[in-house]
Amino acid sequence: MPLRYFLCPDGNKIEVKDCLENCRGSQGRCLSLPTLTEIANTRPWEGIPSTTQLLNPTRIEYLKILRDYAIDPFDRAFALLGTRHHQMLDAVAKKLEIVSEKKLTGEITGILDLLEPDELHPESFKLIDYKTWGAYSVKKLLDNSGNRGDEGWNAKYQLNKYRLEVEKLGFPVSRMFIQCTVRDGGIQVARQQGIEKKIYFIEIARIDDDIITKYFDGKSNALLTALANKVLPPMCSYDERWGNRRCARFCEVAGFCPEGAKINRVKLEV
Repeated sequence: MPLRYFLCPDGNKIEVKDCLENCRGSQGRCLSLPTLTEIANTRPWEGIPSTTQLLNPTRIEYLKILRDYAIDPFDRAFALLGTRHHQMLDAVAKKLEIVSEKKLTGEITGILDLLEPDELHPESFKLIDYKTWGAYSVKKLLDNSGNRGDEGWNAKYQLNKYRLEVEKLGFPVSRMFIQCTVRDGGIQVARQQGIEKKIYFIEIARIDDDIITKYFDGKSNALLTALANKVLPPMCSYDERWGNRRCARFCEVAGFCPEGAKINRVKLEV
């Protein structure tokens, strides 16, 4: 995906390669060079959708593939934290000779975090995914109150998709879990949500195989067809837009979207 620009603290855009090679800021780089390099490290589009791509709105992923977009490096702080978290636990899993960070290939790709022998079900495995979420998202998952596009809703579909793929490889999955580190755990805002712990280990229910297959096949076909025909996919649903909050604050390609540009009161980029 063509992440091309960083948004500098001065409000201007700079090409990522220029930022990394020769910072133009009068005070020097806003973050360390390794930090900026890791933030800029996005997976290139190679023509095969990933599970996480298909959990996002089709229009967003379409625009990220075809447009040179910009990000504010400071907005990637929690993603960077999550990456470090995964790396540390992956290293431990490998020492324990447990399957971790396994790449799943096929018409839809993915990377599962951990496939651990299930101590309660011999010859079967627990499929575990690591998350770093705010207390609000953890509460919604615990309450089973999430809507399509929420982190919890996505996690349920993601794990069930991975379950299907690893079972095809001969690994029977007995249980699935989200191990979630609460970003704001231990402070008042989390306790007000009823979130008292800093890590939650939440079992995810099995979703019917046909539902999962239909969802991902449909999303894959929609994205690939839009790319082949160079036709902008339909507007994201209200739930996917988080009631337009996503468009206004959290969509990195809003300026290329007619509705996103209107919501942000900016000229549509072409």
